[in-house]
Amino acid sequence: MITYCIVAFLNVFFHVVKTLMIVKASKLVASTANCFCYTFSAVVVKFIAESDLLVAILIAAFTNFAGCYAGMYVFEKLKPHDPV
Repeated sequence: MITYCIVAFLNVFFHVVKTLMIVKASKLVASTANCFCYTFSAVVVKFIAESDLLVAILIAAFTNFAGCYAGMYVFEKLKPHDPV
């Protein structure tokens, strides 16, 4: 179950970064990120299929919040700041 949590968290994190890259990056980078994310999602689907429904719901809720928060946090820390 720990592996499932980690994979689900990474999936959300990657999708947040992918979304930001689609808006901010070139077509090639955005396409590569999109391809990677949806391929990685297949791993998560495999874990979901083998899990109890309640476990899948709880892990999805936690990892979606935490992964999105972490993705946005990292993005904000890495983006260049405008000099004032």
